[in-house]
Amino acid sequence: MAVRRIERGHYFEDFEVGHLFKHHWGRTITEGDNSFFSSVTMNFNPSYFNREYAQSLGYKNVVVNHMLVMNVVFGLSVEDLSERAIAHLGYEKMKWHETVYPGDTITSESIVLSKRDTSRPDRGVVKFRTTGYNQRGEKVLEYERPVLIRKRFFGGRDA
Repeated sequence: MAVRRIERGHYFEDFEVGHLFKHHWGRTITEGDNSFFSSVTMNFNPSYFNREYAQSLGYKNVVVNHMLVMNVVFGLSVEDLSERAIAHLGYEKMKWHETVYPGDTITSESIVLSKRDTSRPDRGVVKFRTTGYNQRGEKVLEYERPVLIRKRFFGGRDA
């Protein structure tokens, strides 16, 4: 039986410095998402699940867990940036800008900042800046991340 192989992601050679990826879909974060994520990660900051407490701090409602926001923004970028990744090399310059509340819809985009070869011919490092926005187009999160990515061709043979 023939199996159809679906190729996903990009190889090192596919990335060009300055290219902007507008990641698909977006994600509306619900109060349930926030409560569940905060509970399973054992993050019991009361501003994530206690409206009265959050309002006493000046927020209009409970606040979406900042790590949930980061994971949503990151997750939206994976198909475009790191499907072919060998290793995620960390986060740099992470900054939260606007507060995210339940009901906000998050979208993201990434720009290729740099790319470089490594000492191994089958891989290279690409650095991206990813930015998350709410439904009003306000920047909610921004960070950079280097990723070790496979090369399509090396040493005269196909990866």
